[in-house]
Amino acid sequence: MDERPLWRRMFDAWNTQVGTRLEQLVRTDAFADQAAWFQAMTRRRDEAAEQFSRRMLHLWNIPTATDVTALKRQIESLDRQLHKVTKTLEEVRDGNDIKRHA
Repeated sequence: MDERPLWRRMFDAWNTQVGTRLEQLVRTDAFADQAAWFQAMTRRRDEAAEQFSRRMLHLWNIPTATDVTALKRQIESLDRQLHKVTKTLEEVRDGNDIKRHA
């Protein structure tokens, strides 16, 4: 008698009959073409949904994630510039201190 649980025997029977045919199907060019088409449609749907939500948020004057990201980049750039200016000012101040003490 088979010692495997019932669910396992049922799965193995199904896999023997259906699994090999499914495996052959997914290895075909037609399946690859359909999968690529579906992926492209999913990407287009996502882009359209993002465009729509961006328009709605802007309509209500609410920033989108891309707006926040752009602002963050601008702030980081300003922070780098401020750091350079501060460093230059400190170097000038240190140079003036040296001249005064000499």
